[in-house]
Amino acid sequence: MVQGQGFDRRALLRLSLLAGATAVGAPLLSSCGGGNAETPAAAGQSGQAGKPLATLSVSAPHAVTDSEAGNPLATSIGATLIVMRHVYDSLMVLDKGEYKYQLAESVTPNADASEWTIKIRSGVTFHDGKPVRAADVVHSLRTVGTKPSNRASVYAMVNLPGVTAVDELTVKVPLLVPRGDFKESVLIVFSPVFPEGMTEFSKPIGSGPYKLAERNGTTTKLVANEQYWGGKPTVGELRIVGVADAAARLSALKAGQVDYAIGISATGAKTETANTALTIIRGGAANSNALSFAMNQKLAPFDNPKVRKAVRLAVDRKALVDNALLGQGSTADDVVGKNLPGYADLAERKRDLDQARALFAEAGVTKLTLRTGELVAGMMNASKLLVQQLKEAGVELTLEELSVDAFYADITTLATHPFQAFYYVNRPAAVHLSAVTHGKAPFNVTGTSADYQAKLAKAQATPEDAARGKAFGELQKEFYEQGGDVLWGFQEQLDASRAGIGGVRIEQSVQLFDRATGPA
Repeated sequence: MVQGQGFDRRALLRLSLLAGATAVGAPLLSSCGGGNAETPAAAGQSGQAGKPLATLSVSAPHAVTDSEAGNPLATSIGATLIVMRHVYDSLMVLDKGEYKYQLAESVTPNADASEWTIKIRSGVTFHDGKPVRAADVVHSLRTVGTKPSNRASVYAMVNLPGVTAVDELTVKVPLLVPRGDFKESVLIVFSPVFPEGMTEFSKPIGSGPYKLAERNGTTTKLVANEQYWGGKPTVGELRIVGVADAAARLSALKAGQVDYAIGISATGAKTETANTALTIIRGGAANSNALSFAMNQKLAPFDNPKVRKAVRLAVDRKALVDNALLGQGSTADDVVGKNLPGYADLAERKRDLDQARALFAEAGVTKLTLRTGELVAGMMNASKLLVQQLKEAGVELTLEELSVDAFYADITTLATHPFQAFYYVNRPAAVHLSAVTHGKAPFNVTGTSADYQAKLAKAQATPEDAARGKAFGELQKEFYEQGGDVLWGFQEQLDASRAGIGGVRIEQSVQLFDRATGPA
């Protein structure tokens, strides 16, 4: 990432994508847990167990607009999100690819999934020693579900005034419309819990594994909550240092100023591969950006399904990953959610230039224009390579290159462009499709049809898990065959640590350090 205004625009987009900032409130998965990667010691690759650490210092991405680490109403990316995840527990999380309860003990619907009952874990206390009660959950849901919370849209389908505490450990949550996917589309997305009455977060109190000790500029110091219900953390003091530039984060690690650097570049990872003093951590597809060339089905020439199919067949995905991402990623097959819960059995997309040429010729398409920019590292190189690949299929592609600021200057117009580079955070397919492909979502850059949207609404409302999962599987297959995303690659989360650091979990591109260890 680069410093300055361009970083802020990317941070704003990523925040909007993660927060589910859609007109109808369809939520997107925030980095609130997910497909899990671990540093070698925790993954069983080191051959020996690590030991607890008195301190651990981490350099993490930081937007210049970020100010209050630990504020759940204004959580952005990088450092602020990491602080929040260590200070607060959530009702539910994704852990190693599975939906799991954290503070919740059970979450169950009524017959038509129009009301849900949350039972919370007993015996859990906040950092100030007070017990976590149903009244705290009610206050938390109402607070994060109401503006100025930047996650308010996640709760747009919740009847917030109707959320009530039935007893000390039971909460009733009525919905404005039946939603069988309430757990995965709301609680998994964003459900931190804090004490009843807390509306100011300069000194945040949670029930998580760490307590806020102090803030000093862009540095936040956390200390272990030794009475944590989930087990005493292995790191006594955790220091999170916000650094905007990826190269600077890696430099701080190499200079011994920090122990772990979050979000290094593919170039940096490749350069340091042979450095035995460091360990490069690759997040895999589950912890990645999903990169796409998005075709809007409502706009010519992509309103013709033959043209969309032709573009998909003309793309050499492996070449894009190998060249634009320097091999630090994996190929994708047009649907978000690979290696995460609920991903359908989709065939690997193969290049077929002969069929692509024939389809382009049949549709009379000889020229296209792609709106693009360096939205994430490697996107411009990928766009330039696409020019060559489409030329081989008989189509002249012109690149309309914009700065990141110009590209996202008005997010309400993103769905008005026929063909553009785009990226998403990889998340479970059902959650992604619910948010991004809904007709009124500002990030519906592929212009899904009314028929598709009706099927989506029906799937969301289905109360029975297996039936809903089957319905979302069918939606994925339809999107794979007819949709507008040429989702060509997963750009992995790339981190680096000093040698011997283990036990760091990466869940949907968020690093968790409460079980981190040092060299034995």
